[in-house]
Amino acid sequence: MAQIVAAMASVHVPLLTSAPHMLDQAAWDKVHQGFNSLRETLTASGADTLVVISDEHFNALDPRRYPTFGVVTAETGVGPVENWLGMPCNSIKVNFVPELAEAVLREGAQQGFDLTRISEAGLEHGFLTVLHFLTPKWDLSYLWLIQNCVLPPLPSVKRCYEFGRMVGDAIRKWGGSRRVAILGTGGLSHAVGTPDMGKIDPEFDKKFLKRLCANSPTLRKITDAELDAVGNGTHEIRNWVAVAGAVEGAKGEVIMYEPMMAVGFGMMRFQLPEAA
Repeated sequence: MAQIVAAMASVHVPLLTSAPHMLDQAAWDKVHQGFNSLRETLTASGADTLVVISDEHFNALDPRRYPTFGVVTAETGVGPVENWLGMPCNSIKVNFVPELAEAVLREGAQQGFDLTRISEAGLEHGFLTVLHFLTPKWDLSYLWLIQNCVLPPLPSVKRCYEFGRMVGDAIRKWGGSRRVAILGTGGLSHAVGTPDMGKIDPEFDKKFLKRLCANSPTLRKITDAELDAVGNGTHEIRNWVAVAGAVEGAKGEVIMYEPMMAVGFGMMRFQLPEAA
């Protein structure tokens, strides 16, 4: 059976690649140290497959047909679809794992999740930005799972935790000897396209990270009202919460946190038992 060998989360700030000049050298040193630490964890785990849980920002998916929980079942993905991300459009091609996508769809149906099959989707910054630093050779196999963090009504934080738990079950039941890592991207506190754009709430971020690293039931009690109060982009913490659900009971540690680039800029990883 497949094993979950690493679980982590990071912001997916597109300015890292589209406007790198916005950070001075001291800030870039912190960013690189954070990504280096996550990449070392990924490499040490021996992962051959990386499951990315993120939202999608209407760059590849039509908001008129937008899933609550989507599973990309394509064999390959190409991007970025954005022409402003600092990478040539459609210059990156990744290999997906449709067999694992089908395993998630089957497990989701058994556990009462109405999942949407996405047979084709261009890659955008929610998927690409962190991987640009973690797997720059694009040499793993990938699965992209999409949660609705942007188009109300949103699934509850509790439901996203349960989604992650289901994904973890699907991975562990999946046949073969794959070593699977899970990455959640997005957040932390920030606002997009509103008068609050640029506002960051470090107090909320640190409280959330403490809950996340404890992986305690209080994590699932976060409300939409709490998230609305600190910026609409903060709803992306659902992707971090789903990772916690996939490794339910595991404790985590914060790799870095710094309020910068108009976002609560954070990274973390869960401590997992060493897989055989």
